[in-house]
Amino acid sequence: MSDARHIRRATSADAGRVRAVYERAMRDADAYLAAADHSDLDAPTEAYADGAFLVGEADGEVVAVGGLRPVEPGQDDGLSAVEMTRVAVLPAQQGLGHGRAIVRALEDIARERGAERVVLETGEEQYAAQGLYESLGYERVERVSYAAGQIVGVRYATRL
Repeated sequence: MSDARHIRRATSADAGRVRAVYERAMRDADAYLAAADHSDLDAPTEAYADGAFLVGEADGEVVAVGGLRPVEPGQDDGLSAVEMTRVAVLPAQQGLGHGRAIVRALEDIARERGAERVVLETGEEQYAAQGLYESLGYERVERVSYAAGQIVGVRYATRL
């Protein structure tokens, strides 16, 4: 791997690359839901205007993506929170630290905005993603399901 890694805010010109990275990573993990609403990926700067959407580059190519949005404070702890979403890394670039770098950069933005907690969801069978989040101190909060149990995931949270 080259040392030419760079993380920056997505621009409107990145939309096609953002969608391509996300879709490729999710398809490789057998976690892509074609019927789901992915319209936020077509215009990430607009869709995440109240949060942030980042791209990670290696040697000038977009290889990782991720976003965050504000959410209502947790009912149990009252902390201000953001949801981390759409974190994905191209399969050929996984395991090289790009996902970790995107997550840490998003956490930095969350702190700058005064968030006290980050929540996220990942697929129940996305073991690599679960391992990443757990290695970064995220705790499994609960199991979630949608679409009459056809979509099952795991919710994670961490305090900043």
